[in-house]
Parts: sequence; structure tokens; C-alpha cells
Amino acid sequence: MKRNDLDKLNRELKRKNKQARLETKRIKGAGSVKTYARDLLGILQFDTDYIYNTPEDEDVLELMMGMRDELPEDQWDLVIRKAIRMTKVKQTDLAYESLRGALDAL
Repeated sequence: MKRNDLDKLNRELKRKNKQARLETKRIKGAGSVKTYARDLLGILQFDTDYIYNTPEDEDVLELMMGMRDELPEDQWDLVIRKAIRMTKVKQTDLAYESLRGALDAL
């Protein structure tokens, strides 16, 4: 084979490896802060003032246990704060304390 052909094959091989690596990152990214915050938002029951089902709901606790397993501890607060921000409740501090207390109780 000519050198140009070998170089072309090497570039194609590198390109395919990069695509495969990016695909695994996308699949692995299923447990990201954004997805956990969206999932938590879907589970929470709230109105304009309060979040109601934080400490006693089994779905919330189950989601938090999965979050504890997949995410590092420094990202737990990011998930909770992002979910609270997306609810747009007025009592954000109370909601954070309640969700963080439920997470610490696990």
C-alpha cells in the first residue's frame, strides 16, 4: 500500500474510535445532573409556594438513592438546587432543607 492509503486508513480508524468514544459518553451521560434534576422535578408535587412530598415520598427517596450511587457527592446539591429552581416555588430555602434532609437520612 502507498503511504497516502495508509494515512487515509489511519485517519478513518481514528475518526471511528472518536465516534465510538463520544457515543459511550452520551450513553453514560444519562445519569447527569440535568437528567436527575428533570426526573426530580417530574416527581415533586408543588404549587407556587411550597414543595409538598419531599421527605415521605418513596419515588423521591428512590431517585435520590440512585443519584447517590451514580453522582459524586459534590453534585448532589446541584441536582437539588436545579430541581427547586425549575419548580419556581417561593420557599426555596425550606424546600432545599427538606430535600437535603431526606437525602442525608438515606
